[in-house]
Amino acid sequence: MFLTFLGCLNIALTAQTTIKGEVRDRLTGEELIGANIVEKNTQNGTVTDWDGTFEIKLTNDLPTSLEISYLGYITQVIEVTNKERLKIKLEEDVITTQVVEVKGQRISDKQKSGPLTLETLDVLAIKETASTSFYEGLGNLKGVDLTSASLGFKVINTRGFNSTSPVRSLQIIDGVDNQAPGLNFSLGNFLGSSELDVLKVDIIQGASSAFYGPNAFNGVISMETKNPFLQKGLSAQLKYGERNLVDVSARWAEALKNKDGKEWMAYKINFAYLRADDWEARDFSAVFDTNTGVDNPGRYDAVNIYGDEYNISMDLRTSAPWEFVGLDQFHRQGYKEEDLVDYDTRNIKANVAFHFRTNPDKEYESPELIVSSSFGNGTTVYQG
Repeated sequence: MFLTFLGCLNIALTAQTTIKGEVRDRLTGEELIGANIVEKNTQNGTVTDWDGTFEIKLTNDLPTSLEISYLGYITQVIEVTNKERLKIKLEEDVITTQVVEVKGQRISDKQKSGPLTLETLDVLAIKETASTSFYEGLGNLKGVDLTSASLGFKVINTRGFNSTSPVRSLQIIDGVDNQAPGLNFSLGNFLGSSELDVLKVDIIQGASSAFYGPNAFNGVISMETKNPFLQKGLSAQLKYGERNLVDVSARWAEALKNKDGKEWMAYKINFAYLRADDWEARDFSAVFDTNTGVDNPGRYDAVNIYGDEYNISMDLRTSAPWEFVGLDQFHRQGYKEEDLVDYDTRNIKANVAFHFRTNPDKEYESPELIVSSSFGNGTTVYQG
């Protein structure tokens, strides 16, 4: 009985049929490397070699069918009835799409011809920014000047207008002006959006008053936040650094469905907290090119001591020596900057937004009604 089984097995192996062939491009005749050849209705298959040839051992008896496929080409099924070498030519798969007509756009062709330069910081670049905040990463963009007034206050300028008060630069978040009413300009991102909620930042250089109003004389900083319909779930971030810097932020977004299973409303909640010890002005060396130095008995003019500057009424070098012997020149005591300035930077930002789709059946193409509220508070050093 055992010998009979071996004999049957030997007959089954010798009955396998080997088919050879080649696969080429129908138009150019070029060999197709890596084309798939599969015996239909089985898991048996192979791929073409570097010269477009292949060899496959069939599991079924002749006649059988082979399916030949290749990326970018129409899949072809051929009937194999004998062991003759196959010459297969595949035809490119051409897809004809419908004509796309642009019915409207925010900026017309005439406006696009204006002298504007657009620089963008996308969500990937925001994550890779090697700094305290993504806002500092804007200084690496072409034509952008970044002034660091303090850890919490960064000033963006374009077109060579480097100022600590960018009153002629417009900053908007989702199209809403973000300037502080008391200052008449935007306080960087101190009262802006959480880094986790920023999708991208566009810096439009050049006079943009025709597009964004009279405050956009030097350019526009436009921030776009994430849509809760598209970016859902929980995200959190923690940064820790020198000078006791701690930056904590979190974002939660979710969408609700109606009875038809369509998302009709989405919401997002953002919170961010920053604390750090800002740079302290402790340079008490003598101001360059002054008449007195640190060894003067009547004090000297120090860099970060104010009110001790030179005053002619305290310069006794021209007086008669028998009246003011040894007094020479002296300075008032003055006051240190650290006695007046609060170097403890604190910043809290929160945002809640509700997005409503006016036509949920259209899903992503539906117009949206957005109700949003933001809160920002903190203390930082402003230099002007």
